[in-house]
Amino acid sequence: MKRLALISPYFGALPEYFELWCRCAAKNKNIDFLIYTDCDVISSYENIKITKITFEELKRKIQALFDFEIRLSKPYKFCDYKPATGLIFADDLADYRYWGYIDLDTIPGNLEKFLPNEDYDKIYRLGHLCIYRNTPENNRRFMLPAGMDYKEVFTTDNILIFDENEGIQKKYELLGIKTYTPRCYADITRQRYNFTLSSMFAPQNGYINNYKRQVFFYENSAVYRAYKYNGEIKTEEFNYIHFSSRKMPVHFEKADNFFITPSGFYEKNGNITEGDFEKYNGTTKRKDRQALFKYKVWLFKRKVKKIITSMREKARSHSAEKEPVTN
Repeated sequence: MKRLALISPYFGALPEYFELWCRCAAKNKNIDFLIYTDCDVISSYENIKITKITFEELKRKIQALFDFEIRLSKPYKFCDYKPATGLIFADDLADYRYWGYIDLDTIPGNLEKFLPNEDYDKIYRLGHLCIYRNTPENNRRFMLPAGMDYKEVFTTDNILIFDENEGIQKKYELLGIKTYTPRCYADITRQRYNFTLSSMFAPQNGYINNYKRQVFFYENSAVYRAYKYNGEIKTEEFNYIHFSSRKMPVHFEKADNFFITPSGFYEKNGNITEGDFEKYNGTTKRKDRQALFKYKVWLFKRKVKKIITSMREKARSHSAEKEPVTN
């Protein structure tokens, strides 16, 4: 039996760095990456398997699993269905001990190096990478009556973030199921232009600081941060970096090592120098202000959209209740 499959449904134009993502993911030889997309793309990597499927086909596939009408009007709403991945893609996952989901707005490093030796039913807590033990019982735990009600999640077009801390992670905690949740990833905040670790890095098992001089890069099949501390340049490794829906052009044809920066990917040659901090992740107060404003606008629009969607759903429900019953 294979150890782990990571699934990523993606609809619409693939990110321009998709080939780079594939090259990095493929270095994890003992992990299979299963991508479901409506794009015409072929994998040249043995452990990256691409299935052509439309969003409507996926929606019908999910609907067939439940005896109530699901709401899945846009691809982004699938985030709320991620905890049900073990059921949705059960046939494709039958040969794996573990399954998980991974987002494409990441660069995977040495993922396997950071996995625990001990068995857990759930590994990690955020939606950009989460892993579950592949058993019939565990694949149905999202249905259990603790925390968020999956039926409420699946019957609204609002995004309730069922795949993260307040959703499936809290459900496991309320059920008393031990999970493995170290913060070994580099999650980049959307509130700043330059690459800064998000506030998810609150004190837990050691606080991961941000540094005035820091830069992220990929080298020898791993993701790193270099930073200056007490006059010395130090490095630390992460299992992956998540840069949250940014546009990330690739500024080279092919390179084994590269910088991961706010303006995309750049070839890396040699050791980190003082100049690399400013060149690839320098202080940009004006752009930081713009990024924060853009983030606040995004939060406001999401809040308004949630209110409007809730109002429409209440009106639709009220209208359905008033419809006469005919024999």
